[in-house]
Amino acid sequence: MAGQMVHEEWKAAKNEPNAVAGVNRVFCREALKEAQRMKRKSIGWLILILVLSLSTVALGVCRTEVEDNNSAAFADRVADLPGSGCIDGTIGVVGDIDYYFFDLSSARWVTIETITNEDTEITLLDADGNFIASNDDIALGVISSSIEKYLYPGRYYVLVWEHGDDNVIYSYTLNVYSEGCATEVEDNDSLGLADHLGQMPGTACVTGTIGVVGDLDVFSLTATEATTLTISTITNEDTEILLMDESGTVLAVNDDYVVGEYWSWIERDVLPGTYYIIVHEHDDDNVIYDYTLSVLGTSCISEIEPNDESVLADAMGAVPGNLCAMGSIDPIGDLDYYTFTVSTATTVTISTETSGDTRIALFDEIGNILAENDDVSVTDTSSWISTNLLAGTYYVGVRQFANSDWIPSYTLTVTGD
Repeated sequence: MAGQMVHEEWKAAKNEPNAVAGVNRVFCREALKEAQRMKRKSIGWLILILVLSLSTVALGVCRTEVEDNNSAAFADRVADLPGSGCIDGTIGVVGDIDYYFFDLSSARWVTIETITNEDTEITLLDADGNFIASNDDIALGVISSSIEKYLYPGRYYVLVWEHGDDNVIYSYTLNVYSEGCATEVEDNDSLGLADHLGQMPGTACVTGTIGVVGDLDVFSLTATEATTLTISTITNEDTEILLMDESGTVLAVNDDYVVGEYWSWIERDVLPGTYYIIVHEHDDDNVIYDYTLSVLGTSCISEIEPNDESVLADAMGAVPGNLCAMGSIDPIGDLDYYTFTVSTATTVTISTETSGDTRIALFDEIGNILAENDDVSVTDTSSWISTNLLAGTYYVGVRQFANSDWIPSYTLTVTGD
């Protein structure tokens, strides 16, 4: 009952000051910047961990081939890349050929290998059946097979058979995995020549250079659903990045996210469609010897009305992780509730991105207000809360600050380390 009364008091509130958050608005903005600096310093480690994890095949959880897989039409899936996958198979009769396929969503170095004590041979084909590469033995005296190729997005087929077609193979494991970030492919200085990074939600990274003064590097991605894109460069040199839609309209641009540092950062909510990222040297008067472009796409849910009571809250998912929801305050006086779970104690950051004036509150499972915020800063009417939470269920309420106007759209983001 007490919790419900707190909910009702918050819903009825008008222009009262932040009673629980107790955080100076300017301090909120500075704290957000400091969090981004700390986040920035850890990005390099995160990418290293990503690279190592993507290149490690999870042995012991391999699929098993399903016969009859002796043609492309009946090929067994082995992996979706970037990532890794493996499958256990046999050449059960002399002359047997096993077909497998994998899908690659962004350009990568890809390694294909067999693990066996018997004499395999493998061939890599593109989606149209064109020959790319073949290998019998990894090295003299090593009769497993291996291919390493830089591949572009698409579907690929791997054929495995016994070298010489004169014996059986009782068991082999086929591993397929990708390593590292993609490498830009020049000439990529226009929308029509953009390097494709893959589909979002998801992650992608690419390394590049601004090799000549005035060079532009253009990359494309496809959002398959409403997505929050976080785009940043990792470099000690002075990048500037732009995000454009498929019509060429600039949606966002950033030079230096933090004063005194030269890397760039954009966060933007996008609907399904094709988008372009342009990287260039700020002022176009110098070269950049190396940079890494990192893209994170987080899936957003769309609010489902009615969600103006905690019992009707829209479920966002669980943290640690990145969650987001897209909604509106319509009609005037509307209130939107969302719920999320914390699986293990963590620091949770809750924020809105909007051109309207939001106010948000965080509630525990029984309805007690844990934190509340109106504006991130004097000039930013979005809202921001950061707090430590234990495992459990929590609720977030979103409304227009004074219940005196409508908000055509906002994005609510919940992140946990």
